[in-house]
Amino acid sequence: MKQVNFYYCAKLTFDDYVHNHSFALRVIPPETETQRLLSCSLNITPYVSTQQTVDAFGNNVTAGYLKGDHRFLDFEIKGIAQVDHTKHRTDYMPCYLYQSQYTKPDDALKEFYADIKRECTGTVADRAEYLCAALANTIVYEKGHTDTDTTAAQAFALKRGVCQDFSHILISLLRMDGIAARYIAGLAFCDGETHSWVEFWTGDHWEGIDPANNCLVNDDYIVISQGRDFRDCAIDRGVMFGSYTKQLQLVRSILS
Repeated sequence: MKQVNFYYCAKLTFDDYVHNHSFALRVIPPETETQRLLSCSLNITPYVSTQQTVDAFGNNVTAGYLKGDHRFLDFEIKGIAQVDHTKHRTDYMPCYLYQSQYTKPDDALKEFYADIKRECTGTVADRAEYLCAALANTIVYEKGHTDTDTTAAQAFALKRGVCQDFSHILISLLRMDGIAARYIAGLAFCDGETHSWVEFWTGDHWEGIDPANNCLVNDDYIVISQGRDFRDCAIDRGVMFGSYTKQLQLVRSILS
């Protein structure tokens, strides 16, 4: 068990004014068997009243609406959590067995799995760790080549990517091997931004594995959201009106 301080902020800046802006944030960590919030506060600028809901995957959703013109949306969350990964989560959903938008394999990814599946034996945990190591030996962690729209197949073709890409590819491999797997977005000591990793279903509980670092998850990780892939876990989503053409997002996170 470990007590950790967490902090995350994001600054969304638009290149022109927007209005009638509806947004949904997934930034408040859920209370689960493995983590408990001792304190947590969320600040949003410009000020806006919000409503708290929980989505189908168990993620906390903060929904808001800004009617007037604005060129930025900033949000900051901080708190203290108690983390204990010796305990286990059991919130299984059958959808985690099936490939999703970001994880659907192409012929090259299917061929890669076919080439290594003979050595993929043992318990579910053994197989997950083997697939994770095989991925780490094939893909290079390198920023600047992928973005949030990149799929597992596209990242695998590039043979490089960031934590999101590693997670999508590993989930794709696990599901091909008949192992239910889900995408986790959260905070970790290894990163200064949000991080992502994977949880696989052992048969009676979830276990975490971090393919970008080729290691098992421990108490240095805090879950913010989970889902079939990045699409279900996006920190912020919004719909707005205006003549803007793009938005700049600056993020910073601290786990101590």
